Amino acid sequence: MRRYLSHQFPNELKTYISLILASILTVIAIDFFLLSSTYAHHAFKHLIAKNPALSLAITPIAFVSIIYIAKYFCNYIQGSGIPQLIAANDSRNKSIREKLLSFRVAAGKIVFIFFGMLGGAPVGIEGPSIHIGGSIFYGFNRFLKLKRKLLIHSLIAIGGSAGLIVAFNAPIAGLVFAYEEIGRNLKKQALILIAITSALVYMLAVLYRGNTPYLGDLSAYSLNIELIWQLIPLAILAGVVGGLFSKAVIYLITKFISHTKARVITIALFLGLIVGLFNYLSEGKIAGSGHDEVLLMLAGEQLGVEFVLMKYFATLTSLASTIPGGLFMPSISIGAGIGSEIAPYYLKIDAQVIIIMSMIAYLSAVIRAPLTATFVILEMSTAIHLLIPALLVAFIANWMSKLIFTQPIYEALAENYLKITKN
Repeated sequence: MRRYLSHQFPNELKTYISLILASILTVIAIDFFLLSSTYAHHAFKHLIAKNPALSLAITPIAFVSIIYIAKYFCNYIQGSGIPQLIAANDSRNKSIREKLLSFRVAAGKIVFIFFGMLGGAPVGIEGPSIHIGGSIFYGFNRFLKLKRKLLIHSLIAIGGSAGLIVAFNAPIAGLVFAYEEIGRNLKKQALILIAITSALVYMLAVLYRGNTPYLGDLSAYSLNIELIWQLIPLAILAGVVGGLFSKAVIYLITKFISHTKARVITIALFLGLIVGLFNYLSEGKIAGSGHDEVLLMLAGEQLGVEFVLMKYFATLTSLASTIPGGLFMPSISIGAGIGSEIAPYYLKIDAQVIIIMSMIAYLSAVIRAPLTATFVILEMSTAIHLLIPALLVAFIANWMSKLIFTQPIYEALAENYLKITKN
């Protein structure tokens, strides 16, 4: 028993001290990141409130500036950050890991997301939070100098888990995500250390800023189990739409990869103009993560099919540009929009329940991690009692998405990222 435990836990006291310090630093850094991103997002909305046409200039300029600087000076902060963690965990190349994950990368992610939000980019904060958490935890390895592969990769998975926990106040989802997405190749022994450290991060986060649900308290809404079959068409629709989204993202990123400065600027300007046009037409509703819009829809307000379409294509355009930004919350807002439009056709099920199920189904279809999609949304809405129907829609949507695009989006992006870093 002693040998079994010693194989799973570090042997030196300084490692435990570093894990505690990394947990504290991650909570503080990500909380600051969330506050600054929210401020920048609201500043953009306030700026264009009286004159939406300003977005036709502000957004393209932001895209060109951020993409150009990221491409030639900070190449490893592009995109959501989750592919970087997967690539770092899959790679045996230490130099690749140190380029993808570091304190410098974490700081750069915070700065670039701030300016992206200020420019009206339709990006989320959870992927960057996961990247920041992974970078901070792995950054401590400079002092630890861990040599055991299990511990090094566990450190990366712990950081990713911590990032999701702090971003969404979702401890179970953070742990599931660490094992389902980041640590697909980790041995089962690592789960114990990841779970203990994730619990520590969650407690520190609650002590630091409270325990407010990210999407509000929806625990009052329930679903008659006899009506669960009615959710199947919704799951199929979300699965198809999400699968097409993932396939389109990979295709466009491959098409838009360029190494000449003139083409990089041209593509960034073109994609920035598209997003700027969507900002203009939606009066800024598609900018940012979509968190505010999800809260409106859960409160009973319908934003219309046009919001769903514009958010869908704006998010697709933003991801294709490789501008730093996350995918979770924009996907959740698209899923909420789908659910909001379909909810009136479900006469015996509360609209809020339909929206929750739609968010889970669409997110599961996009990221192809059904357990993560289920727990992150149920925890954000304190609706864990809806677990059985949630798992049903998540796995159906995941299966439908897999029929359209076999490889999960983050794995595909991680492969492309490793190819880019070798160029």
